[in-house]
Amino acid sequence: MARGIQLTVDDAEVIGKLSSLQRAADNPAAIMAAVAPYLVQTTRRHFETQRGPDGPWPRLSPRTANRRIGRRRRGYENMLRVTGRLYNSITGDSGADFALVGSNLPYAAIHQFGGTIEMPERQQDIYQNYDARTDTFDPRFRKPGRSNFARTVKVGAHTVTVPARAYLYLDETDRAEIEAIATDVLRDEAGLP
Repeated sequence: MARGIQLTVDDAEVIGKLSSLQRAADNPAAIMAAVAPYLVQTTRRHFETQRGPDGPWPRLSPRTANRRIGRRRRGYENMLRVTGRLYNSITGDSGADFALVGSNLPYAAIHQFGGTIEMPERQQDIYQNYDARTDTFDPRFRKPGRSNFARTVKVGAHTVTVPARAYLYLDETDRAEIEAIATDVLRDEAGLP
């Protein structure tokens, strides 16, 4: 009958490192704390590259791109980052067994998933400049403090369709980086080089 080989480890240093590794694996809070900042970083990169899991984000509509912001046209660049509010609201959190990333802004979900917004009929004040010499109105709307004429108009009910521009996702590069982060944390916990 063949005899098997039995190996017994009787090295306190090796056993100590294996115990540390087991403790880190059983309580992944340190791993999650290291992953959360990476999730924020990669989500912000999705904003900067304007890419979702299926490729580039849908282009802005010409109407949206031509909207004026301050003294310049909105343009087609920097989707979801004109004011930086959504981009800057991206935060991460971690706990004993989770790492997450997200935004607390009410409109964050419509940009992530897309959808249709039902706008009810309403009345709204608009502000323009009136030129008494020529008896004409400047067709551009103004801020209240920069106009000399105000009127209330009725805006009919309508819908606004917002295409999905997913920014909360992981791609293969992200998954590989998260594995590397977890490996590094486990190494540190076990005191391995």
